[in-house]
Amino acid sequence: MKIFDLHSDILYDLYKHYPKVKERFCEYHLPRLKISPVRGGIWALYSPNDFALPEAVEKALSGIDRNALEDFDLVFGLEGLRNLQIEDFDRLYDLGFRHASLTWNEENIYATGVRGPKSRGLTSLGKKLLSKMVEHEMIIDLSHLNEKSFDDVLDYTNKNIIFSHGNIREICNHPRNLSRRQLLRLKEADGLLGLSLVRYFISAKPEEQNVNTFLSHLDAAVEIMGIDNLAFGFDFMDYFNDENSNLDEIPDSTRLGVLLDALKQKGYSDEDIEKISYRNFYDRFHHLIWR
Repeated sequence: MKIFDLHSDILYDLYKHYPKVKERFCEYHLPRLKISPVRGGIWALYSPNDFALPEAVEKALSGIDRNALEDFDLVFGLEGLRNLQIEDFDRLYDLGFRHASLTWNEENIYATGVRGPKSRGLTSLGKKLLSKMVEHEMIIDLSHLNEKSFDDVLDYTNKNIIFSHGNIREICNHPRNLSRRQLLRLKEADGLLGLSLVRYFISAKPEEQNVNTFLSHLDAAVEIMGIDNLAFGFDFMDYFNDENSNLDEIPDSTRLGVLLDALKQKGYSDEDIEKISYRNFYDRFHHLIWR
């Protein structure tokens, strides 16, 4: 069973390893990809601080061997736009970017993240940017937005909506997870929820940070949204630091067979697993895959 991962920070990792970006891709990421069931993904460059975004993007892309990814379905994305000047939009689009989330956790000129003021939402410039994204048929990612910005975006457009990485707030009360109300709004927009293997999105209790609890999130998401609006957005962070921010059972993409086996043991059919693993994304966004 192949998997499309709605959220990977590989582009940011490549940027951070510049100028040894080709070595990082060929010696670290590529060998793991070849033994992982992940056969596609949104590779994002995120902006936790200030830097020149177009230059960072070009540095990250310079390390990718296109020939080595012939059988890999790739979408380039931006996680947070604090560093985007709107006049650079076309330049980034021409480089192949087809996805963006408006914020990381911060407030910026476009919208407000989960660490920003609760009363502040989407800005007028954010609406202008959304219009450009809709015009270019880009994927609009609601991850990291505070609730007001989340609602403001869906009030403005329901075109090509995803929430790439997060879980169910009723099970784990983390600000990056979604409430039932938000999940229903996401379903109403026919958006995709990418369920995440970040341990802190699964449970605040270390003893519950495991695959079984993750499956509780999946079961709840199916009950609220239905199988056709679900996907995986793992957010693996094994390559960033020594601390494992993902599950001990699935610390990186090479161990995803554990999850696929658990889904079968839970009683999910091959058709359901196929939908969550890749079909739901492909049915909506296959035309945006990098060629």
